[in-house]
Amino acid sequence: MIKKYTIFLSFISVVLAQISMSDINKLSNSQLDLIKKELKSKEVPISDSSASIDIDPVVPGSVTIKSPSSVSTTYFGYNYFKRDINFFDNVPTPPDFKLGPGDEIILSLWGETNSRENFVINKEGLIYYENIGFINLSNKNLKEAELVLVEELSRIYSTLKDKENQTELMLELGKLKSINVYFSGQIETPGIHLIHPFSDIFLAIVQAGGVKQEGSLRQVQLIRNNKVISTVDFYSFFTDG
Repeated sequence: MIKKYTIFLSFISVVLAQISMSDINKLSNSQLDLIKKELKSKEVPISDSSASIDIDPVVPGSVTIKSPSSVSTTYFGYNYFKRDINFFDNVPTPPDFKLGPGDEIILSLWGETNSRENFVINKEGLIYYENIGFINLSNKNLKEAELVLVEELSRIYSTLKDKENQTELMLELGKLKSINVYFSGQIETPGIHLIHPFSDIFLAIVQAGGVKQEGSLRQVQLIRNNKVISTVDFYSFFTDG
């Protein structure tokens, strides 16, 4: 059982400061008992809101400091993932972004021929262009897809390859299909999440709510087709870039 003792050291110091050692030696036992009794009657109780010192008799000499306010420990790095992301619409298309099923592209022609059309890549990675047929754009970046379209559309628009009377072609991204990513381990919200296709591994974890403090930031694995593609040490990333 824990016993709590009231501290009245400050009051004792004031009293003893007024009595010299020679005076104390002259006091009789009855006078000393009277002083003790008076000191005891003037103990100042400690309020519940202040910190208290508890002495546990089971473990001699142990002292526990109790404070009314609890202090939570925050580990370095975990708060980096606690943020909102709303800038993807203003980000230019990464040059290595690969087109895939569900992505919308905007095809513009100007010069000798002028047109602007939207296409959605189907499940097989194809778009259908009238008078030409299906064109495969799967797993190609925008620059590669433009070269394919120039080659295919030049069959009906010869000026695409005519340097004197030229028709220009430009390809842009429209609406993008989110990708399904499965998160497991010490993640705040494990399971399948729809992740923006421009995301890297850091932004993907942000969209999944971040990492629990029980999880390590030194070994985050990216797995594809049951193979570890890469292992990321975020502490190295945070400190060294």
